[in-house]
Amino acid sequence: MRTPLLGALAAALLATGSAVCLAPAAAVPIPGGQATTLFLPGADGVPINAVITAPPDLAEHRNPLVLQPSGWGMPAVGSIGSAYKLSSGEGFVSIEYTARGMYLSGGEVDLLGEKDAEDASALIDWAIANLNIDPDRIAIAGGSYGAGMSLIAAAHDPRIKAIVADSPPGDVTEALAPNGTPKTGGPIALTVAGAATNRFSPELVTHGLDAIVNHNANAFAALPNRHLLAKAIPQLNANGTAVFLAHDWQDSLLPVGPIYSMFDQLTGPKMLYVVPGDHSTGGGAGGVAGLPNSIWDAGLRWLDHYVNGADNGIDREPTVNIQPANTVSLLPDPAALVHFSSVGAAEIAAREFALSAPGGGVMGADPGESWSQAMISTPTTAVAAIPYVTGSLAQLGLAPAIPLGTVDRNAAGVWRTEPFAGGGVLSGTPHLRITAAPPGPDLTMIGILYDESPDGTGKTISYWPITRHGLTPGVPATLEWDLAPTYWNLAPGHRLTLTVTTQDPIPFESSTPMGSTVVFGSPSAVELPVSGS
Repeated sequence: MRTPLLGALAAALLATGSAVCLAPAAAVPIPGGQATTLFLPGADGVPINAVITAPPDLAEHRNPLVLQPSGWGMPAVGSIGSAYKLSSGEGFVSIEYTARGMYLSGGEVDLLGEKDAEDASALIDWAIANLNIDPDRIAIAGGSYGAGMSLIAAAHDPRIKAIVADSPPGDVTEALAPNGTPKTGGPIALTVAGAATNRFSPELVTHGLDAIVNHNANAFAALPNRHLLAKAIPQLNANGTAVFLAHDWQDSLLPVGPIYSMFDQLTGPKMLYVVPGDHSTGGGAGGVAGLPNSIWDAGLRWLDHYVNGADNGIDREPTVNIQPANTVSLLPDPAALVHFSSVGAAEIAAREFALSAPGGGVMGADPGESWSQAMISTPTTAVAAIPYVTGSLAQLGLAPAIPLGTVDRNAAGVWRTEPFAGGGVLSGTPHLRITAAPPGPDLTMIGILYDESPDGTGKTISYWPITRHGLTPGVPATLEWDLAPTYWNLAPGHRLTLTVTTQDPIPFESSTPMGSTVVFGSPSAVELPVSGS
């Protein structure tokens, strides 16, 4: 799931690994200050390919250990930059490793299952027996899929005292088919990214083909760890694990929603960073290449404090650190961060705006107004996002602006607030409640909230789809759903504009028949966590 350019490092590892014996490793001398690639015994003896980076004084005293599982379809050197910084700066022994079923590791892909968690415990056992590791000073850190691996490992093994998870999956099924709406390219992108290097089990192949070929939104519903974060939180709390999470507002692969909404459920030491960008673009350069990066710099200090006991002040810093989604975030920028004691403290109380007939397009209409309007199900210029592109451009301050006047009012509902003369802040999760009569038993709707500037162009603030089945054709039904959470600064004179459509084929597959008629009606409303007027 992580996509930085590591081709040269991957080639080097493959070249090295081809000469490595697959026999389980016994005590192996690790040259101080150097990276050594080898195979370690995972759960059930499955060989796990690993790269060990150790401080130069490894043999002189007990050492802290950090496991660093790699991203989806990535080799074991996927975090070589942060591994070097941890071993050379904070004195950690780093074991970067590839999950079972990927690259040189044995077995089949477990997709964040119990075997993946047991592999981490097996690597800890081996390290304690062979690398002069202090069993009371153990951590785990990863990005993307490796962040998900970190969550399940720390929940499984209480020996892991601290975790850094950058852009983890919160809910696998929701990531691939949000609210029952299959993403156009999500499963395909993951399959392509892992096809050359991963070994999938027959069961996983069946699930993947069902999702891709049959467009089945429930293809991954049977996965044991589909609700990954919700399942991990109770055990992380019981273990007292110190949890550092980071994510990107516009992440189109593993959306921020579950991480943001569930963060406050953690009861142990915790910290959250959320910054502009698409999947793992905010912290990726720090985790992979070890470049200066406020997210991973804070993450390394987190491990140093909660594992090594370093009095570096990280425990006295704000718990929730947010960079507004519409600010430039290259490193990201510490000066642009706003700080809160919790996610709840960051959120603004929602205001309800009744929606008029789309022909009038008023957000904040008379809630007693009765109306209905027919819409043709067809694509419009209201596009929620181009996966991996829109978010990356937003991080650079180059998010595309859509001329909202070009959105076909016969195919999409469009509603606008009055301009916010003094500007405002949108912080939290917008919620939609739309009444619609479907043309058949299946209905998909996509809501997009825009920041509309005085020139009539709009930048996407938040979006999300919903799909419902088993509806009665022609009978009005109320669909309620959340858009993605955000923190957005609204400039003076700008207004909020909402579009609701039934077709947005770039990011989502729609169950609404193309060309059919959907009748929007009252009562319909949107709840917006916004301040200002």
